[in-house]
Amino acid sequence: MKKESRNIVGVQVSDSANGTLKKEFRENEIMSIEMWKPKKNYSVPIFYTRSGNFTVLTTLEECGCAFSAFVSLDTWNLVNLKKGERLETGSYGGRLYFQNSSIHTGVNLKSMGMWDDLVSKAKEAEKDDRDILVNRIKGSGRLDQGQFIKASEIFYVDTWEPKRNYHVPRFYTEEGCFTAGLTFQSCKEAFPHFFPAYNGSLVNIDWVERIEEKIYGDTLIFKDSEHKTGIARNKVKYLNSIFKQ
Repeated sequence: MKKESRNIVGVQVSDSANGTLKKEFRENEIMSIEMWKPKKNYSVPIFYTRSGNFTVLTTLEECGCAFSAFVSLDTWNLVNLKKGERLETGSYGGRLYFQNSSIHTGVNLKSMGMWDDLVSKAKEAEKDDRDILVNRIKGSGRLDQGQFIKASEIFYVDTWEPKRNYHVPRFYTEEGCFTAGLTFQSCKEAFPHFFPAYNGSLVNIDWVERIEEKIYGDTLIFKDSEHKTGIARNKVKYLNSIFKQ
């Protein structure tokens, strides 16, 4: 593991001890990353961690909960006003342009009426240094490899439709446009230091206690946890050799 552990934005899918759902988890707390089907028509990564189970941001509503300092200036956006540079107004509402960029987003009349108050609250908010798992959206609409961006770098968030009837968050920044990391391949690229236990599973071997070998299949047992995950038989010998080092 890296010395500095990322604080990653996530959506908790299991209740925490005090009943409050968390909005982030530490990279060094991850035990394994696998794929999970919250609905029949799609799968998303799930992170099994020491402090609960998390998945990625999949809706604008979830982004609103995760980024409490961002504000909705129109029905379809969520804006980081700390990154705003200038506001152009008109009878229809306005456009907010962002720092060092020609990127802009819409501002409705209701938000225009509360503008000074919204900007004042944004200035008071602390800088958000959490990381978000994403893929860069290329000009063709194809996705680049999985990576992380800082929440503080976001200009605004809206949604796009990479597949028919599948709307997911899209993040605009000075460095380009990104979408939420929704695939196992994205995770493999963003977490290259995790061990591929089998197709569809990445493991943080720092938390593995032992390998339980049985005729019908082998299982990784994690330290002080009820969480278990499978391991391909051809990976067992290699992992055992690492443990013996």
